[in-house]
Amino acid sequence: MDIKFQEYDLENGLHVILHQESQTPIVSINLWYRVGSRNERPGKTGFAHLFEHMMFQGSQHIPPEMHFRLIQSVGGTLNGSTFFDRTNYYETLPSHYLEMGLWLESDRMGYLLPALNEQKFQTQLEVVKNERRQRYENQPYGLWLEKLLELAFEPDYPYHWPVIGYMEDLENATLEDIKEFFRTYYAPNNASLVLSGDFDAEQAKELVELYFAPIPPYGQIPEVQKHFEQYNAGEKTAVIEDNVHLPRMHWAYHLPGIGADEIYPADIITGILNGGKSSRLYRKLVYQKQIVQDIQSFILPMTDTSLLFVIATPRPDVKVEQVQQEIEDELNKLQQDKVPYSELDRVKNQVIAQKIRDLQSVSVRADMLNMFHTYFGEAERINRDIDFYLQVNEDSVLQTAQKYLNRKNRVNVTFVPKSKS
Repeated sequence: MDIKFQEYDLENGLHVILHQESQTPIVSINLWYRVGSRNERPGKTGFAHLFEHMMFQGSQHIPPEMHFRLIQSVGGTLNGSTFFDRTNYYETLPSHYLEMGLWLESDRMGYLLPALNEQKFQTQLEVVKNERRQRYENQPYGLWLEKLLELAFEPDYPYHWPVIGYMEDLENATLEDIKEFFRTYYAPNNASLVLSGDFDAEQAKELVELYFAPIPPYGQIPEVQKHFEQYNAGEKTAVIEDNVHLPRMHWAYHLPGIGADEIYPADIITGILNGGKSSRLYRKLVYQKQIVQDIQSFILPMTDTSLLFVIATPRPDVKVEQVQQEIEDELNKLQQDKVPYSELDRVKNQVIAQKIRDLQSVSVRADMLNMFHTYFGEAERINRDIDFYLQVNEDSVLQTAQKYLNRKNRVNVTFVPKSKS
C-alpha cells in the first residue's frame, strides 16, 4: 500500500501533511504536539495530561464544551490522548465541515489562555484527580505500571512517573504552572497537523493558512537532555500487597526506543509468546496446563527507551512462582534456539495483516503520518513500516532475545493479596 501525501511548513513552524483519499466523504483532522509526561519534571508531573482536559474547556472564541457539541452536531467524532512523548487531538467529520474543524483546533492553539481561568482549572483538576482515584488508586492492580516505572527508571529520569501524574503534584499545581506549560509547548513550531480524507488540497492549504498562520511560534522549545543507558544493569524486584484476590506478575524488559532495529523482532517476539491461541504462552499456560486465567505480552514504545511486558494472573490455588518459572522456561527457549521458520512466518503475517487492516481508516492514516513525522521527522516511513517487519528473521529474533530477554535486564513487580491480620 502506497500512501501518497504532500507536506510543507508554515512560516510559524507548523508542519502540515495533506493526504487525500476520496472514497468516503469524510476528513480526519489530526494534530500532534511534541509534549508529554517526558517533558515534565519531578514535583511538576501530570501537566501534559491535565492540559488534554483543559483543551476542551473553551478558548477565546469558543465557549466551554462547544468544541464537542459542534463536532458531534454534524455527526463527527473527536477526542484527545496523552502519552509519554506526545499529546494529540483529532476529529473525523463530514468533508464539508473541514473549515469548522480547522477553526476549532486553531482557536485553542492560539487563543486558549485568554479563556483559561481559576474556575476552569480547578474543575478539571478535580476531574483528573478523580480519574486517578478511580482508574489507578482504587482499581485492583491499578498502580502496577506506576510502580513498575518507578522501579525501572531513576527518580529524575523522564519516564519514572505515570502520565497522569502524582496526586501530590496535582494538588500542588497552580493556574500559573499550567499557563506556563501551555505557553512553552502548545506552539505551532512544536506541532504538526495532518489532514486525511476527502478534501481539495488547494482549498485546504488556504484554510490552514487562514486559521493557523497568524499564531506566533514559541522562541525555544526546551529539549529533554537525559537518555537511558542502564540496559542489563541487574534485575529490579518489588512485591506489593494490595486489595486483590489473586496475585499477578508483571515483568518488563528494557528495549531501545521506538524505531530502533531491535524493536521489530521484539514486536514479533510478543506475537510468538502471546499472539493468539496458537502462541507459545497461551497454548502452554492457558490451554494445556490451565494455570493462568489471563496472560499478555506487548511493547510500550517510547522515543528514548521502550519496555517489553509479560503479565500473567495465576488461577486460584496456583502459585505465582510456578507461573513465573513456566514463562522463564519459554523465554529461555527463545534465547537458546532459533524460532522455526513456519512459526515466525505465521506471526509476521498476523502482524502485517493487522497493520494493513488498520490503514484502511483515514483517521488511522492521519495518526500514523503524524506519528512517523513526530518521532522520526519522516512521514514517508509509513510506507516502509511493513518492510521492517518483513526483514525480521530467525537470527534477529534470537539475537534480540539473547540481548534483552534476560533476568539482569528485567523489572519484576508482583502484586499479592494483603496479609490477613
